[in-house]
Amino acid sequence: MASVTQEVRNGRKLYRIEYRDKDKRRKKLRLGSVAKRDAEAIASKVQSIISSQTSGNDLAVPTAQWLATIGDELHQRLAEQGLCKPRLQYSLHDWLDQFIKKHGPKVGDRCLLNLGQAQALLELHFGQERSLKEISVEDAASFRAWLTEEGYAQATIAGHIKKSKQFFSEAVKVGALNQNPFESVAAGTQHNDERSLYVTAETIETVIAKAPDAQWRLIIALSRYAGLRCPSETLALRWADVDFVNGTLTVTSSKTAKQGKAKRMVPILPQLRPYLEDTFDPEADRCISRYQISTANLRTEFLRILKRAEIEPWPRLFHNLRGSLETDLFEKFPAHVVVAWLGNSERIALKHYLKVTDNHLAAASTFGVGQGVGTSLAETTESSGNQGEENIDFPEDIEYPPVFEIAEIPRAGFEPATY
Repeated sequence: MASVTQEVRNGRKLYRIEYRDKDKRRKKLRLGSVAKRDAEAIASKVQSIISSQTSGNDLAVPTAQWLATIGDELHQRLAEQGLCKPRLQYSLHDWLDQFIKKHGPKVGDRCLLNLGQAQALLELHFGQERSLKEISVEDAASFRAWLTEEGYAQATIAGHIKKSKQFFSEAVKVGALNQNPFESVAAGTQHNDERSLYVTAETIETVIAKAPDAQWRLIIALSRYAGLRCPSETLALRWADVDFVNGTLTVTSSKTAKQGKAKRMVPILPQLRPYLEDTFDPEADRCISRYQISTANLRTEFLRILKRAEIEPWPRLFHNLRGSLETDLFEKFPAHVVVAWLGNSERIALKHYLKVTDNHLAAASTFGVGQGVGTSLAETTESSGNQGEENIDFPEDIEYPPVFEIAEIPRAGFEPATY
């Protein structure tokens, strides 16, 4: 058993722990000037460590938690005597680099870019060579305040704080830190209602009419009428992925590929088909062949098109087109179907994509709250004139609405397609 021994030096009471390690060798651990009860508490943890080492079992949870929270000096003394592993020492730059190299292959390109941006800001604020352990809770709070002073939007700040929490949480897990300094720093929301806008099909048709060529008409149409992420999914689309006969697109997504969802099926809506047919080139591999270099900037050209169309640019040019389609689809199809087509989750759709439109408000003006409430099934049947009949004959000449329709809008400058 580990025992506590007292000695007096220069009038000071000092304590040390005497124990036998797993190999039965006698050892001493000098603690210096500490309270006796603290020395006895340390001795009990030392004995727990030795018992685990001797039996080959994992450390008891309270002992493991104690090791994770004690100061660096005591931890180093325990490590020197083989009672635990030395704590890892990292500079901020080295740790962030290691984190991104480890997790980068598991995430999408956009997420990897966001991690790199958060790293750059952390290193700019704290310095690359700052010791990871020197960053305190107060320092973490100052980082958030600095982002605000620099003029970053709330959604951007929230994203960087969340990434910072991930960086430092991992450091705690591997034992490089005792606590996460960003744990209590409020991230805030990444959703900004002011940047979320529903773009009507009428507006898009006006914009498409001012596009310089068939490929640009298709780029815009794929965002609004197929919900493809632009540029990643749009530029990756191949003619081999377009099934004109069955009316489907096979979309390859780098964003979801590392989550086991590399491809998804998307219907070719009636509004999209003419733009695919106009652009079709049997000699080409990709549907969009002009922008296959990494420096291509679709946003700049899109802004020029909007200017020619005399339409004020909306925030998040391509993202809001995708969100507008998802809003349309949710009006006609079950949620699980729509999110399968768009390649996101219902939670993300509700938080970032779905929008309230003018049509929703107009429809509400004719909605009778409580209509039919409190009416029995028998009363409903009787009032409808069916009188409980099991089989109802519907007129054969009734015209049913199409399965889905965004808008019956002829494309400016083009003859309507017929099928």
